[in-house]
Amino acid sequence: MEPYLAALMLALFGTGAGCGVVLGRKTAKRKEDENRNTVRIGRSNVSGRGAFATRDLGNGDVIERCPVLELDERDVGGELTNYVFYGENEHKRLVAMGNGMLFNHSSMPNVGYYLEETPLGPELVLYALRAIRKGEELFYNYGEEWWSSRRH
Repeated sequence: MEPYLAALMLALFGTGAGCGVVLGRKTAKRKEDENRNTVRIGRSNVSGRGAFATRDLGNGDVIERCPVLELDERDVGGELTNYVFYGENEHKRLVAMGNGMLFNHSSMPNVGYYLEETPLGPELVLYALRAIRKGEELFYNYGEEWWSSRRH
């Protein structure tokens, strides 16, 4: 193979790989940006504060990723009891950072959530259960255990 041809092929390969890295980073950044600022906190007609969509969301769209702290139930008391999630077992509670603690309850929720382990620790991933319109209040179902533990 001619030396100039090898150099040309190497240059083309390097250029292609470099463009792929740049495009990959831009796509990942765009995906991160899509999930930012999707929630605003405002007055709820249901109960005090509520979380509201700042843009239209599609079924399955991630609304927010909330880092969580896992605590023993004995470490959670007072008003904080009303704002934590149940953890992996009945004695663990999850304190969600971000707006995750401010979503109100509905028996017909428009938001679901799941716990995901990440390299930085566990995150509560909130996602749309259906299409949600800009300005609509965001609700998830607190679950039967939440209500029964409060004798409702």
